[in-house]
Amino acid sequence: MPLAAVCIAACFLGWKYGGRPRAHAALFCATAAAVLLLRAAALAVWVMPTMARAGTEARIHAAVEEVSRSFVEDAVQATVLVDEVDGKAVRPFRVHLSIVPESEPGECFFAKVRFTALEQDPYRNGYLADGVFLAAEDISDHAPAGQSKALWARACRLRAAAVRALRRILPQPYSGMAAAITVGDRTALQQEVRDTLRRAGLAHMIVVSGLHLSALSGLVYAMLRALFGHRAGAMGATMCVPVFLVLLGFTPSAVRAGMALLLLYGGMLLLRRSDGLTSLGAAALLLCLQNPYAALDIGLLLSFSATVGVLWVVAARRRWLAEKPAPRSVPARIGLGMLWVAAVPASTTLATLPVLIVTGSGVSLLCILSNLLVVPILPLAVGSGFATVILGLVPGLGFFARLAGLICSLTLRWALWVARLAAEAPGAFVHISGAFAFCCAVLLCALSWSAWAMRIPLRRAAAACVLFAALCAAMYTAADAGVVRIVLAGSGANPAVVVLEGLKTAVIYRGPDSNLRAVQDVLAQYNRTEVELLIDLRPDGDADRLTQALCAREDVCIESDVVNRAVYAPLKDALLYVRRQAEGSLVCIEVRGYRVGVASGSVEFSALPALDVYIAGTGRPEGLSCQNLILPRSKGYRWLEDAPPKARIWQRASICVRAGASATIREE
Repeated sequence: MPLAAVCIAACFLGWKYGGRPRAHAALFCATAAAVLLLRAAALAVWVMPTMARAGTEARIHAAVEEVSRSFVEDAVQATVLVDEVDGKAVRPFRVHLSIVPESEPGECFFAKVRFTALEQDPYRNGYLADGVFLAAEDISDHAPAGQSKALWARACRLRAAAVRALRRILPQPYSGMAAAITVGDRTALQQEVRDTLRRAGLAHMIVVSGLHLSALSGLVYAMLRALFGHRAGAMGATMCVPVFLVLLGFTPSAVRAGMALLLLYGGMLLLRRSDGLTSLGAAALLLCLQNPYAALDIGLLLSFSATVGVLWVVAARRRWLAEKPAPRSVPARIGLGMLWVAAVPASTTLATLPVLIVTGSGVSLLCILSNLLVVPILPLAVGSGFATVILGLVPGLGFFARLAGLICSLTLRWALWVARLAAEAPGAFVHISGAFAFCCAVLLCALSWSAWAMRIPLRRAAAACVLFAALCAAMYTAADAGVVRIVLAGSGANPAVVVLEGLKTAVIYRGPDSNLRAVQDVLAQYNRTEVELLIDLRPDGDADRLTQALCAREDVCIESDVVNRAVYAPLKDALLYVRRQAEGSLVCIEVRGYRVGVASGSVEFSALPALDVYIAGTGRPEGLSCQNLILPRSKGYRWLEDAPPKARIWQRASICVRAGASATIREE
């Protein structure tokens, strides 16, 4: 997809600036060849030699770059920078370690490890985007080796000191939010705050990007300009941007913003005007030269698309001012100003919609209002947060540090209050996912841009976009009618199963209590607020707690409510047959003759009809006959040697049964 995007951009440039078709074809081929050459060079020189170490053992010298919480006591998960293998200096490469003794960023150590390939899980793309191409396990012979003296390590220690100063002055959750918006440290950010900001469309607050860096550099520029003049302000802001990037750890979104700001202030020093799209392209080139997998970073994708939306509004405003005279009356000027202010979050929401759909992040319908209420005060929050850090690190300035912290906490309290109102509003947050929705979002963006490029009046363009969105929604509703989806929820060997049809939902619960959060995530992804039927297959489960947590209208506990067998019809086209046996229980989901089995414990299948799909668990199925086996976890199934020989095995899949009993199994 990145290659396709680059080629499409090349075609767009050829069409934009005219020329012959041969020139367009040559530009297209040259761009594609350059991108493929860049990717091949990066793979050959950097990525593949690092990945080739998988399966080997070595004694390494490494420095801790980043740490996160671990489930093992007195241990952390860490991303480390390895610069020595078996006593020989090597080109530094990053490795993810799942278990490391308690340590801080910047600490060095010697250890013996076994390198492994990155697992195929939802975190893989994030590791690749951060330049982590290898994992390691079985760390032993751990020996501390002091502190790293590298610039990035010193920046890590400075960032840790800043976080400690904020925690000392500000209470939670404001200290965690302040650390996120100033130095990019989100370790102390509460999960509840993350979810609230995401559901309110304010997740960009805690990702340091252009808004934060422009606020900081703008403050420096304004102060120096007032004291020493225009060029001095530009010079000071230019020098501050690299300092901020070092402090933030050169995250992709921060590098994108930093490159754009360096070009902006560089143009001021040379008395030239910078171009937004050129700055954006230069930042993309720099990031992809460093690591082609940087295009997988979600924060970077959102930052780029949001910047495109802002540039769109800037171009539209320039055209408006050039073609139409400014209104004379004060109310008209105020109304026009408010319109342009509201256009920024509206355009960024539209531009980021395809990325949000691909990542399944969801869309807030109140994001425009929440951004209008929060974004204007965000520079004050960032500036007061940095003032709190600087004053808090200087002895004797505690009073002024607390005063700056008070201002920061008040602004963050306002932002969190607005976010909670927007997040808790009924129907304000929806999940939109799938290839159809992604194509519709891309076409909607293309339609909006075409209307602007062809100078179609705003009313007609808005009406056309609304009509197109309504048509897409009607087509999706018609295509989704009569479709039954069976989705797995949970990462263990016994995941729960969620059955969805239309607006009705049934949950077949099994496995540990941790599956509850996974079930709630699936329900939120499909915009479900209640469950028609809950079947608890656990022999010692707490059905009342599940009923309350999932807002179930009817609950069935296999131990108390089913003697031998029972039939339930919570959905229109699906029947749920429940069978209880001596050592286990089975639920057969039958959709127009298509049978899907879900078991808990050991179940005897010899007297039961053949299944189309069996969702495996830890229990041993006796006499199983099925066409497809879904194994949520590939290890630990000792009964696979007796499995049906012709059954196709799927790893972590979901099932979609459409009208006419046509079923599709898709790998997750």
